[in-house]
Amino acid sequence: MVFRVTRRGLLGFAAAAATSVAADNAFAALRVPLARPGMLATPGKQAGVAARELHLINTHTDEKLKIVYWSEDRYLPDALTEIDRLMRDHRSGEVHEIDRALLDTLHAMKTKLDTSEAFHIISGYRSPSTNAQMRENNAGVAKKSYHMRGMAVDIRVPGRELSYLRNAALDIAAGGVGYYPRSDFIHVDVGPVRQWGMRSA
Repeated sequence: MVFRVTRRGLLGFAAAAATSVAADNAFAALRVPLARPGMLATPGKQAGVAARELHLINTHTDEKLKIVYWSEDRYLPDALTEIDRLMRDHRSGEVHEIDRALLDTLHAMKTKLDTSEAFHIISGYRSPSTNAQMRENNAGVAKKSYHMRGMAVDIRVPGRELSYLRNAALDIAAGGVGYYPRSDFIHVDVGPVRQWGMRSA
């Protein structure tokens, strides 16, 4: 059998291919490209954002912070210092640098959730000793937790269903997402992309 390719057929195929590529590009544009650990992208080139702001409340100390942490193509050192302090180990008082990719993930979640409410921080950085103590009472606490590297945070957002918060984090796909509905928080980290859910924590 011999197939004849006409000019009309070629034009039709080209048009279909162009439509498919355009659709793929439009879908890709909906996703917010995030910085990954060790591969920090330039946030200013992500979705046309001129500045990045976070609103945080430490649920244990009641400290509040609403601050622009990135502007004019750079992270702002003073703002990062304030964020690191707010997200410190509240048990020991130890302060550790919070991974910038984690901050970018929270900002992307804030944008996706379209909320002006603060992220309530249940647990940010954890010192190794604090993590070990928590493991003694809860087998679900990871021995090599990303919290000890400033790469994880446990959060909730007033006015947003926890499942909705989890789905937003999953859609961004920047790292791990843990779902703890009985304790009313989700875990977000910038380690490998994965997910898990527990009935209690």
